[in-house]
Amino acid sequence: MICQPATNWNLSLQKVLEGPDCPRSVVPPPPPYPTFPQQSLAMGCGVLEDTKLSHVPGTALFSEDPNATAYAAYEGIDISTLQHGKGKYQDIILVPQPSRVDLNDPLLWPTWKKHAFFFILTYGTVLAGAVGPLVAADQTAIAAEFNASPNAFAQVLSSYFVLVLGLSTIFLQVGSVKFGKRPIYLITSLLLCVSTVWASYTTSLGSFTGARVMMGIAAAPLEFLVGASINDIYHVHERSVPIAVWNLALINGINVTPIITGQILDKPSLGFRWAFRFFAIACGVLCIAQFFFMPETTFFREGVVPHPKTEASSTSVSEGEKGQVEAHEIEADNQPMKPLRSYASSLKMWNGVYKTSANSFSLLMRPLIMFFTPIVLFGGLIYGLGITFLVLFAVSVSIIFSQPPYNFSSASVGLTYAGPLISAFIATVIAGPLTGLCARVLSKRNKGIFEPEFKLLPIILYLIFGTMGFVGFGMALQRGLPWIGPVMFTSLANFGIVMGSTAAISYVIDSHRHTADAALGSLIFHKNIWSFGLTWNLVDQILEFGPQKVFSVVAGVLVFTCLTAIPMYIFGKRVRSFVHRYIKFSEEDENTIVGH
Repeated sequence: MICQPATNWNLSLQKVLEGPDCPRSVVPPPPPYPTFPQQSLAMGCGVLEDTKLSHVPGTALFSEDPNATAYAAYEGIDISTLQHGKGKYQDIILVPQPSRVDLNDPLLWPTWKKHAFFFILTYGTVLAGAVGPLVAADQTAIAAEFNASPNAFAQVLSSYFVLVLGLSTIFLQVGSVKFGKRPIYLITSLLLCVSTVWASYTTSLGSFTGARVMMGIAAAPLEFLVGASINDIYHVHERSVPIAVWNLALINGINVTPIITGQILDKPSLGFRWAFRFFAIACGVLCIAQFFFMPETTFFREGVVPHPKTEASSTSVSEGEKGQVEAHEIEADNQPMKPLRSYASSLKMWNGVYKTSANSFSLLMRPLIMFFTPIVLFGGLIYGLGITFLVLFAVSVSIIFSQPPYNFSSASVGLTYAGPLISAFIATVIAGPLTGLCARVLSKRNKGIFEPEFKLLPIILYLIFGTMGFVGFGMALQRGLPWIGPVMFTSLANFGIVMGSTAAISYVIDSHRHTADAALGSLIFHKNIWSFGLTWNLVDQILEFGPQKVFSVVAGVLVFTCLTAIPMYIFGKRVRSFVHRYIKFSEEDENTIVGH
């Protein structure tokens, strides 16, 4: 018996594998673009099937093969004509495909240059996380110096800051698309340096408010734009580690700052003014590094994907079709290569206005539209509220530990962040592999079909550890337990928050692969809106109702958001279908994974 390739991969796979006359070793590989049989009322591992689309975006045949992403991305393309990696990655199809005619494509940069670029981005992300709680360890004393109440100062330090940061992401993302990322990074980093110097000389709450507003604008690109920059310089198979490091840098930038600045704030000869001045020096280093070692990465590559494969070419290609493909390849190969720009030329801050198919208004509306889509809204609840809960700790810790029965100095308040710092690091190391394990196990149980909803399972750990952490934190403070108790509970909460945040980000990216930049920008916007609302009167609420009641309410909110994962898991596939059918961006946006 001669085993023929299955023309319908999904319907024939089981028969091919089980056929007595066709051993497993000669089973042909799947064609790159399988069709998925619909079972209107069936549930794959609890995920309800969709009845509207033959293939719902995000659903895929699970494969350990790193080329699975390429099979999904280059639909209709003869993958044998695509560019592959080099060295140990020579069997991997590159996604996106680098330019064939322009050596200035960031995807073609040497590895050392990519890593240097990313290291500077990571350093900037740490600063973006640090600027929020920079002087949080001594906010009671600083409020007294400005003749303001602790709650009024907390509103300026946190609420105003995160609101402006969130609103800035909407406008700055338009600028990054139209004018490139380099000028946005350089201008805002310089603004961050200037605003922190300004804060170090303020003598009134009004002046300090102006400085914090400017800091919010300046810190925005170092939160939302880094993900897009990672996409610019790394192929898909190279991005998992940079994204994990970026997430860790942002979270532990928040946690490590009070430990360091607490030592500065505790010295009368230094105080909060020198905390801002030392931070301004760090921002100055960032500005210099960005100017000399972070060239523009926005790059519109054209003609990188060969001639589309016809329906007939999946089985047998005619001589005429072969001629068309060969002619296309010859045409691409014969185009003159654009020379590599000189180093001095790469330092230009301005590269003109980039032409995009979407106008500025459409680009402005893109994250706002994504903000209200069900999957991003759900991700915003999990990720946005999770990071906001970290802000709640930063706002409340100084107020609580500086009063009886603890009476901690600023340095001691800062050291209470050591536990959360370590737990967040451990959770980051565990979260990625655990999310991938959930996807592998459930995909195998689902007959080899992967659903993004499978990555939501780590939210269970967020529910358990987050609830334990917040309830325990409030009870420990209310009862005046030794400091190790509250610190242990904050560490548990941090562990859970990182697990939940990682699951939410992975789910949103897998569900909106072709609009991932807009989706991630909307997640950042969610985070800052939640932070503004929940920190507005937090200090007064703690002083009036006590920490146990306040943090029990926080735990209740956490439980509610985690429980929303249940309907999202069940109906997520139908939600993805609905979004794909009714919410459309420009063709350029939908194909960012391939060409831009």
